[in-house]
Amino acid sequence: MNVDSEAYRLSRGERILVVAPHWVGDAVMSLGLLQALKAQESGRDTPHISVLASNGTAAVYRASPVVSEVITAPFAHGGLQWSLRRQLSMQLRERQYPFSTAYILPNSFKTALVPWWARIPRRIGYSAEGRGLMLTHGLPKPSKANKPAMLDWYGALGGVATGQVPMPVLKPAADLPAVLTRTGARSQAFLAVAPGAEYGPAKRWPQTHFANVIGHYLRQDEERFAFLLGGPKDIEVCDGIIAACEAGVRNRVVTLAGKTSLDEAIAVIGAAQAMLSNDSGLMHVAAALGIPQQAVFGSSDPRHTPPLSDRATIHWLQLPCSPCFERECPLGHTDCLNKLSADSVSAALARQLQAADAAGA
Repeated sequence: MNVDSEAYRLSRGERILVVAPHWVGDAVMSLGLLQALKAQESGRDTPHISVLASNGTAAVYRASPVVSEVITAPFAHGGLQWSLRRQLSMQLRERQYPFSTAYILPNSFKTALVPWWARIPRRIGYSAEGRGLMLTHGLPKPSKANKPAMLDWYGALGGVATGQVPMPVLKPAADLPAVLTRTGARSQAFLAVAPGAEYGPAKRWPQTHFANVIGHYLRQDEERFAFLLGGPKDIEVCDGIIAACEAGVRNRVVTLAGKTSLDEAIAVIGAAQAMLSNDSGLMHVAAALGIPQQAVFGSSDPRHTPPLSDRATIHWLQLPCSPCFERECPLGHTDCLNKLSADSVSAALARQLQAADAAGA
């Protein structure tokens, strides 16, 4: 667990602990709540917001201007790990300046254990998985039919009215990685591409479609590059996209999959001219960084989890069979993605960049 900074220990502001969600996209969506909590205390001692996050999402909170401290949770995904949670709870309980309020954003039973064992006086979250007794303020969990957009879902825990939750904002906390700068690419002269989607293939646009858009982008300017982002699981997809690119531009398409941390990936996206992605966590990162982006949706629903930015263009065919929210197409054709043409996305990207140039952005 991180040691308190001097500024953190000396401030008189309220201590708030936020137990973070497990997915990058959800982590970005939760920033609206954190920003609202910070704004609610305007004119008083500024509250300190500490976030208990996994290694997979901690970088999102390190890049948030309103987070005072990130406590990296040592828990393995899917495990209860009672003794480890108990140990962390005791460390939090023994702090010189204890937490007064905890917001527990995931809905699982185990995520409420640490604030409960730490005896944080106010524990706020949705009542789910029989954890109601561990919450002092349990909100009824909306049904799937009445589930609000994720921004409002988290905002409700802080008493923020629907439609009043601030748009998430990120500022890169890391420098551009050497693996990118060695190519000679300049900031604002490259396209960031995130072709992965952890959820499953029903959210992944075909590799050839990505390659076609990248080729069109690179042919417009010989100084442009394209950088493919992702984790180790995305290496094969990114290599496939490079192989599908035409020979004349292939030397300016570089994969960073498995070569960068999430902190570095956030820095890469923040320095890009634009972003092209599936509906994924990095799509939400690009929105919070405020760069122009083209977001491709297939089995998911952009009405529920859109990129929260006025610089985002959403591509969704909205076929009769979508959204199905399945990991793989139940009909076997994945028409929602296969029939979404690369030409239409390329044209939208070109218009977007022309408008940005005209506006001096």
